[in-house]
Amino acid sequence: MFYLLLSILLNTYIGIAFVYFKKYKVDIFQAIVFNYSACVITGSLVISQFPINSATIHGAWFPWAIAMGALFISLFNIIAFSSVKVGVTITQTSNKLSLAIPVLFAWLYYHEQISLLKLIGILFAILSVLFITSKKNTPTIGNGLPTRNSTFSWEILLPITLFIGSGILDTMTKYVQCTFLVTDKISNDYLISGFFVAAFIGSLVLAYFYLTKKKTFHIRHLIAGILLGIPNYFSIYYLIKALKSPELSSSATIPINNIAVLFVVSLFGIFIFREKLSTRNYWGLVLSLIAITLIFFGDKL
Repeated sequence: MFYLLLSILLNTYIGIAFVYFKKYKVDIFQAIVFNYSACVITGSLVISQFPINSATIHGAWFPWAIAMGALFISLFNIIAFSSVKVGVTITQTSNKLSLAIPVLFAWLYYHEQISLLKLIGILFAILSVLFITSKKNTPTIGNGLPTRNSTFSWEILLPITLFIGSGILDTMTKYVQCTFLVTDKISNDYLISGFFVAAFIGSLVLAYFYLTKKKTFHIRHLIAGILLGIPNYFSIYYLIKALKSPELSSSATIPINNIAVLFVVSLFGIFIFREKLSTRNYWGLVLSLIAITLIFFGDKL
């Protein structure tokens, strides 16, 4: 539980950091790319070496690290694009509801027991996401105009892709942890390699933007990336440690992690940023607490 708590707190910090990025006019894409580089440097300092060499490249886990890095940078861009095209609410809901995929995988592939109490908790978790992210206002795009409400538009594929992609990423994390990450060194090597791939892909795109004058470098973007990257590395590192722990199964760890982060970030929104929540939003917070409790105790049965 200690590692899970650390992962939740670090992921909460990351969620809150983006609010301040907007306040200080930080370019999100540049910060994300620099964040991946900061993750690589942080991980390398943790193990006192840069782990990518001929031996690691031929490791059985390395292709999975490449896939993870590609998913990192791809999902970020999908989130950004989907937020503009179909709205932030639908995008974030799709992202959080992806918790259903790793739970289903754990049940089918690892034959993890899902008690009735845990199943009810997972259903409450899904409801809590829908309630917390629901907004009365019409979603708007960057210029303040309402987004188009076209059920059959290709744009609806964006949240669907995000739902599947986020679910695959969480599922892959569990699979790789169980199959390959038998030591802390391999876990660190895997994470650093994945972040390196994301940094490499992102840097190529960012270089293109610089060359075409579509983006301009500023030191605040780099600082934001560093402030994001260090906790980002450890948030995933501790999540992997939590998945290794015998205290909770993965079908409990991942939902609790996702819902707890959403809950704590919402509390910050209420008490720190003075956000106005609807009655439905507050019911969502209550449901999230019930969901975490049911999943936790249901996992003990």
